Amino acid sequence: MQLIQTKQCANCPWKLDRNLSKIPGYSRENHQALNETIANPHSDISDVFHQLTSPKVAMGCHYSTDDKLLECVGWIYNQLRNNNLALRLVLMRSDQINNLEIDGAQRETFAETLKD
Repeated sequence: MQLIQTKQCANCPWKLDRNLSKIPGYSRENHQALNETIANPHSDISDVFHQLTSPKVAMGCHYSTDDKLLECVGWIYNQLRNNNLALRLVLMRSDQINNLEIDGAQRETFAETLKD
């Protein structure tokens, strides 16, 4: 997997200082459904395999379009810190991973991204 973007956007839901109402095209229902992209710290190899073969392996950025999926840099940062094994396997050959740019303090959990 090669990342299309490496810089976290200003309205990323993972940022502490963002406002959900300012995220373009924000949908709380779609946001909640992304819980499936969050790694379970108690997962076993079958969970990792499921994540690798699932169509919802990554959280897309809210600037994604039907034609172009942009990865959420805040999500990548959070999941790498929280040992998402499937994501680590997918990004093993990415030379852009060292170029991730996080913008400010981040939320620790997915549940926190749903709060404003």
